[in-house]
Amino acid sequence: MKRKIIIALLMAFSLFGHAEGSSKRPKIGLVLSGGGAKGFAHVGALKVIEEAGIPVDFITGTSVGSIVGGLYAVGYDATMLENIIQSQNWQELLSNSFKREYTPAIIKEEQSRYLISLPIETRKISIPIGLLNGQNVMEFFTYLTYGYHDVIDFSKLPIPFECIAADISTGEEVVLKKGCLPKAIRASMAVPAAIAACEIDGRMLVDGGIVNNFPVDRCREMGADIIIGIDIQDELLTKDKIKSIPDVISQLTSLMSIERSEKNRKNVDILIKPDISGYSASSFDTESAIALMKRGEEAARKILPQLIRMRDSLGIVPVVKKTRELPDENVIVNVSKIEVEGTEKTNIVSFLGKMGIGKDKKVTLAHIRQSVSRIYAAGNYERVDFRISGDAQKTIYIIVKESSTQRLNIGLHYDTDLKASALINTTVYSDRISGSNISLDAKLSSFPMFSARYSLDRGWKPGFTGAGSFTADRIWGYENGRKTSEINVQLINFQVATQAVISDAFRISIGASLEHFRFGTIIGTQDYAALKNEIFYNYFAKFKLDELDHPYFPTNGWAMDGIFKLVTDNGWTYTGKSPVVMTGLTFKGAKRISDRLTLLPAFFSQFTLATTAPVYYKSYIGGYQRTNYFGVYIPFAGLRRMELVADNVVLARLDLRLRLWQKVFVSVNPNIGLYGNNTAPFIEGNFMVGGGFSIAYDSMVGPIEFNVSSSNINNKVTAFFSLGYCF
Repeated sequence: MKRKIIIALLMAFSLFGHAEGSSKRPKIGLVLSGGGAKGFAHVGALKVIEEAGIPVDFITGTSVGSIVGGLYAVGYDATMLENIIQSQNWQELLSNSFKREYTPAIIKEEQSRYLISLPIETRKISIPIGLLNGQNVMEFFTYLTYGYHDVIDFSKLPIPFECIAADISTGEEVVLKKGCLPKAIRASMAVPAAIAACEIDGRMLVDGGIVNNFPVDRCREMGADIIIGIDIQDELLTKDKIKSIPDVISQLTSLMSIERSEKNRKNVDILIKPDISGYSASSFDTESAIALMKRGEEAARKILPQLIRMRDSLGIVPVVKKTRELPDENVIVNVSKIEVEGTEKTNIVSFLGKMGIGKDKKVTLAHIRQSVSRIYAAGNYERVDFRISGDAQKTIYIIVKESSTQRLNIGLHYDTDLKASALINTTVYSDRISGSNISLDAKLSSFPMFSARYSLDRGWKPGFTGAGSFTADRIWGYENGRKTSEINVQLINFQVATQAVISDAFRISIGASLEHFRFGTIIGTQDYAALKNEIFYNYFAKFKLDELDHPYFPTNGWAMDGIFKLVTDNGWTYTGKSPVVMTGLTFKGAKRISDRLTLLPAFFSQFTLATTAPVYYKSYIGGYQRTNYFGVYIPFAGLRRMELVADNVVLARLDLRLRLWQKVFVSVNPNIGLYGNNTAPFIEGNFMVGGGFSIAYDSMVGPIEFNVSSSNINNKVTAFFSLGYCF
């Protein structure tokens, strides 16, 4: 009642002032609550507030409210915010994923193997303080606020703005009203345990929702006379509705700030309360975003008459908000100075060389963003932030947090062929920029593998790799589509090579290897008289190119790798004759046909040219398995793993994949091929055709896939299931 009397007095004063010719009016504040993805509803409500022609003089927000409020404060209108939200992949923005196009070739291979990667500090495993480091979303906010990186006092923004964070050490509320705007927004949305805390002025800050999730009181302190509040907070959940980690986090946030929120809610003049039932703080998919924005608009439209009455009673002439356009990525930035912070163990000259940006140089904003993404994608830094300061002459500030030089990586996998396996890896980097590292692998399974590798990456200049490994596997024999025998095989391998990384996507290597094959227990009746323990002294040249946008579910790009290998038993010849010549070429492509449909062409070939090829270097055809330690396995839908053996093979495949839901895919997998022994397969004319159907899910633990297939070779239906990343 008291609040209504005050509003009436303000309106009466405004009318009197207007009659006297005064241009003064009560100041209007906008308050946006926290609530994760439910905050998309803020944008729909803002659209109606703009439609009513109501000016906004102050903005305060918490968590997602700080995102919407901060961007609104620098000039984006509701329509532009709606376009920004709908055009983004929020799962990617809120992940730790690298932009694969900027990831070095060797890192692309590594990151597609591990489920967990933990830093090792002072000989102890370090657990991250948040599942997500916030790199991608911080970079995006920095881009959206370009032109306001110089603003230290947020009251100088087009609309004065403040956001709320909490000091994780003391539990105190921290009102962010000055400093780096994107960093302030990033701190306000750092949900404890989910997103890493953000350090500002020596304080570790997290999501302000735990102390003040609806900061009406702070907006009053800024000078607002009338407050419009948009509240997307949940009511407390009953125990039967707490079913996920986001539910737990949301409940804890509500419990810690419920009294403050209730008090602030009573202090609002006009409250907009969208119906956000059915959605959670983690509903960051496009469909949910569109639905939530619509619900926000519906809630605001119900009180549109009230908004218009307030506007008219205050004598406000309806205003049209001028929108800010997205920053032009092709704008030229005149770089006069570059300052790098946080590089305690990094060679600055090498760092700037990798950036490809020098002082007194003109570059585009897009080039700066790409350079930052490239440095981050190399995996040497937990975070790489930037801001651009100055008018005509710009200073670029690069702020990094160095990652540990040693990591413990863990991979888990199961499939119907090789059963369960675990990969434990530790990698030690001696220099963050040069790429010098030592990597140790231990694969624990029925087919164990142990390896050690030293690598020196010098970019396009020749580098060096030395490696040794022990691998156990089995060669399987079939009769009429039924596995009848298997033999245990062990490989001890040592190799040295020189390599050159031509680009992030392309590398080549030339080297020599010693390969010692040993065979063990034979199960079954098939004749393996040709098998014997042998040592080979080989020479090879390899290349690998990978421009696919995803290692398992690509929608664009292509990848190719090839090998030329000379196999000898004494360094010069094989059985007193010419060396065995092996060549192999693999091509995989992805072409998006529509938003949900992707075409995936593939080609495989392998030739072993010799009068009598060693059994270890023949081509083993069949299965969906990607693992290829011996380098002689070729997948084929319709055959079981290693069902066919040949000296030479050429295969072509054309998958068509449909995305049913956000991370669920179905595909058809037709393939054809020719195979033969001693002579080219297309001369011998052994033809095979097969195909299959797959359903897959891109889960948090890696791809989960089930396939059924058949071929003209065995005329049987085979099934295959796999879970987890391949290694």
